[in-house]
Amino acid sequence: MKKIVLFCFIFLALGLNSCKDYLEEVNPSGLTAETFYNTETGMEALVNSCYMPMRFWYGKEGAGSLTELGTDLFLKGGDCHHPEVADQNASFNSQDPLLEVYWSRFYAAVNYCNTAIEKLPESPLADDKKKLRLGEVHFLRALYNWLIVETWGGVHLATEPTEGVQTTAFRFTVDDFYTLILSDLDVAIANLEGKVAHDGGRVTKPAAEAFKARMLLTHGKYAEAAALAKKVISDYNFKLFTDYKALWDIANSEGASNSEVVFYVNYSANNQINPADETFDGNSKANAWRPEGGNQLHLMFTPRYDFHAGMKLDIINSIGFQRYCTTRRYLELFNSDIDQRYEGTFKEVWYANGGSIGTYTDMIQGDTAVYWSHKPLSPEFKARVATKYEAKDINDLFNPDGSYVDNRNFIEMHKHNSTTDRAAIFEFRSKRDAFVIRIAEMYLIVAEADMLAGNLPEAVDYLNQLRTVRAKPGHEAEMQVTTADMDIDFILEERGRELGGELFRWFDLKRTGKLIEYVRQYNTDAKNNIQDYHTLRPIPQSQLDVITNPADFPQNPGWN
Repeated sequence: MKKIVLFCFIFLALGLNSCKDYLEEVNPSGLTAETFYNTETGMEALVNSCYMPMRFWYGKEGAGSLTELGTDLFLKGGDCHHPEVADQNASFNSQDPLLEVYWSRFYAAVNYCNTAIEKLPESPLADDKKKLRLGEVHFLRALYNWLIVETWGGVHLATEPTEGVQTTAFRFTVDDFYTLILSDLDVAIANLEGKVAHDGGRVTKPAAEAFKARMLLTHGKYAEAAALAKKVISDYNFKLFTDYKALWDIANSEGASNSEVVFYVNYSANNQINPADETFDGNSKANAWRPEGGNQLHLMFTPRYDFHAGMKLDIINSIGFQRYCTTRRYLELFNSDIDQRYEGTFKEVWYANGGSIGTYTDMIQGDTAVYWSHKPLSPEFKARVATKYEAKDINDLFNPDGSYVDNRNFIEMHKHNSTTDRAAIFEFRSKRDAFVIRIAEMYLIVAEADMLAGNLPEAVDYLNQLRTVRAKPGHEAEMQVTTADMDIDFILEERGRELGGELFRWFDLKRTGKLIEYVRQYNTDAKNNIQDYHTLRPIPQSQLDVITNPADFPQNPGWN
């Protein structure tokens, strides 16, 4: 646990450099921590430090790899930085640096929260401000503990702040974690204000209620989960976008003004507030240049479009990092004739922007250069456009077994696009806020929870409310489902259509007991490697090595 403690208290001593209006860099000017935290400025800095670790997860490559790779929705791209996660092979083990990074950061985050929870009651903050801040840090501790317990299972549960080197750790049960998580969320709900208005990304009461609904569903408390999700839907003014593509437009990327966003992690157009952390190495490849600041998911799902006739790199199309490529399964989840979410999720066309046209003698700059279709294209169509642009269909992109013909070239998952907010092609940091909870998730929670609680009419009603809004105009009736459609597989399909690429999928498959089955059926990278024990991640060996009571804190079963 040594690295956890050192990391945590370096941050608390220095304050933090974070985002937008309420997270400001604070220099305690040589004051001791105790003296500093007895000031209003110091206490606010301590609470703000509890928010900072979310920016190491939401909007970042490491989180994308641990939640989307190795599932039914994504295969490794041509330059995947975490192929061991995608393949679930022997290289993914307790030595993996990505796991070490997040183990240390999550436990550091919990320690920030424990410190704030201990010190806030006696702080000089006004009573109303103190109440709000306590609600915020209890929520944040619940969120970090959820990430810990769902990733590693019943590991060490820290409830008090620690200083110095901690060399002992003990196993707690998953139930112990969820008891504390739900208790923390009850405190958050009681203390936070019942408003939707966002204060620069701070936690609000509806965010705490929505996250508790997610936790109740995960913990199998279905009736309670459904009731609370319905409350979030009905009691506040969140509203589903009638245009799913517009939901993800960069113009609507600020969580504070997006009607679907219940909670978000905020980033800034000012890169002095989105600092680059060049010491961070959360990749299996060492990349000293890799910046930590800003939302970076816009880079991860993009193919090497610039390798094709008529195309060159530009800001609008981002950079072809090709970390993750969509599976055939993911593309085939959608009926794109009636469901607007397909076109709002994927990008199939690139327009000629000045690159060499090669053999496409009839190509016109500004017109189509590359068209990759999720549907089969007729030979007649391909022949008709053969001199104009590159046209491939789903059978050209995939081998018969579902693997990619070339995992540098794929239909892009485009939700996280960053088309106009970066000043240069190789500016990696995007101002796009990372959406943590959207109101659409609440409809899906009601549908799943009520279905599992035996309340099928309500389950169907709420799912149809969502699907009606997501229908293409004129196809609302075709989007309706009945009680006969409702089972866990259909729920997971619907969650894939709605939430794919939003850092849910590994948790969803694990929670529903479908991870092993789906990977073996749909993921050609990992199907021959995944084992039953892969529903937990291995505890980093670097943590186990410093523990003086190893008999009380063994490695997760199956891992080395």
